[in-house]
Amino acid sequence: MLLNKPIPLLFFIRNIRREALLIFLFANGVVLLKHVFGLRYLTIPIAIPTLLATCISLLLAFRTSQAYDRWWEARIVWGAIVNDSRSFIRQLQMLLPSHANRQAVLHAFVERQCAWCFVLGDSLRELDVSERLRAFLPATTADHILNSDNRPNALLLDHALAISQLYQQGQFTDYQMMQLSGVLSSLTDSMGRCERIKKTVFPRTYTFNMQVFIYLFAAILPFCFDDEIYFLDVPLVTLIASAFLLIEKSAIQLQDPFENKPTDTPVTSIARSIEVTLKTMTNHPAIPTSLPVASYYTL
Repeated sequence: MLLNKPIPLLFFIRNIRREALLIFLFANGVVLLKHVFGLRYLTIPIAIPTLLATCISLLLAFRTSQAYDRWWEARIVWGAIVNDSRSFIRQLQMLLPSHANRQAVLHAFVERQCAWCFVLGDSLRELDVSERLRAFLPATTADHILNSDNRPNALLLDHALAISQLYQQGQFTDYQMMQLSGVLSSLTDSMGRCERIKKTVFPRTYTFNMQVFIYLFAAILPFCFDDEIYFLDVPLVTLIASAFLLIEKSAIQLQDPFENKPTDTPVTSIARSIEVTLKTMTNHPAIPTSLPVASYYTL
């Protein structure tokens, strides 16, 4: 997630450097045709690109809004995961009866919940989760989870089986069992919403059409400048078209919040925050520190 800090100019340039270079070369070609080879009659009324720019602006506004909605939904989901994780462990602290192994049982749930948060985020980013699992779980349990098709779901299933075992031992009443099951259902719902955002592709035709309009605008614009300011053709065309391209690229980045990029929803930082909170709540012997923040973003 981008932070409220100065963002390097290269971050923006990298996103549009190829397209901006093509537009720059094309504008140079038009200038050569008009002013070197004497083809100054190649002129188009400025009203045409003006009308096209207005249409592009409206489409970009809609596109950016829809992309931000996807990113914001992902952030809302992870906010719910934070709350449900805290509620889950707090309920276990309240409901587990006092006995010799109470703290060990509680810490086992904490480790599994922390593992679920990290594994869910890494799975959405299509990263390897084996080290995450082995950092929180016994080797045999980690190997079992790794053999599952859906690792986060397998961890929630282990939560459910552990709660069921405690219920059968008489440590939970029927009502308490329902409360804990409700929290697990809420976590499952959040997981499903993240998977839906990840797997639902933003319509490619919309992206294609938008790019066609922008390139058409960039192709027409060099023919619209007056002869007196021909020396400004290339920089002006490149800058104006690059502004549209940059907005469109920003929307593309926002629409996919789980791609391991600076514009992501900060799932790893949120997972570490959850880990610190849960382990602090349960007096865990190994409480980690918060993840270091990069100069202008956090993952």
